[in-house]
Amino acid sequence: MIDSLENMFLRHGLPLSIRSDNGPQFTSKLFKQYLEDIDVKHVRNTPLYPAANGEVERQNRSLMKRIRIAQADAMDWKRELRKYIMAYRTKPHSVTGVSPSELLFKRKIRTKLPEIYCEEDVTTLDEEVKDRDMYAKHKNKMYIDEKRNAHESDLKTGDNVLVKQQYTNKMTTPFISTPYKLGEKIGNQCVVQSPEGAQYRRNTTHVKKYNDRTVSSEKDNDCVMLDDPIETPKPISDEAGDVTRRPVRERKMPSKFNDYIVS
Repeated sequence: MIDSLENMFLRHGLPLSIRSDNGPQFTSKLFKQYLEDIDVKHVRNTPLYPAANGEVERQNRSLMKRIRIAQADAMDWKRELRKYIMAYRTKPHSVTGVSPSELLFKRKIRTKLPEIYCEEDVTTLDEEVKDRDMYAKHKNKMYIDEKRNAHESDLKTGDNVLVKQQYTNKMTTPFISTPYKLGEKIGNQCVVQSPEGAQYRRNTTHVKKYNDRTVSSEKDNDCVMLDDPIETPKPISDEAGDVTRRPVRERKMPSKFNDYIVS
């Protein structure tokens, strides 16, 4: 992993930060020490929450689709994958308006498609691209939040919470029955602590507040206790003292039985 990153850094330089999942190759002490030596910040995604790295997951989906098509047509999947990457990097993006290669190299790269090159062609400014990208992402976020009825999490440090568990069979409950303690909450990431003292990082969608049934039932009982006993309403009676009954409709034989003798 380090050798692959070094080959990339030799071409493009050192980045400010790197985002990765929680694979063992990214959590090792050797990898941590390497990033500290080159002064690169390492940001890890929330465990069991692939949506935190949605851009990479969406790109992997397109790559796997192209590989499956090549396998189905009995073609060399490596060559077909290179063709797809070439088309993706040279095609203008729907949000930024320019191709990824142009953003990276500050110039257009030549392809098989006929094109007129102009020496006075000015590359789009990075500020304009960033503004369009930020506006499109914000607009999409507002639409998704409204569609999903999203709201801010009300979790606070020190709350008793339930943590979502992986589905194993039909008898598996969505959340672990044992309450955990919420130790820290930064953005949409939570650090929960089990009764045994183990700590886990989870997304807020995998954590919900725990309501103690014993405490809630005691509160309900306190609300029911009154100073005066509740009297049962008495039935309405007339002047003679007889209980008034509900009106009863008059029952008659249907007219279709008039020509018959019914016993």
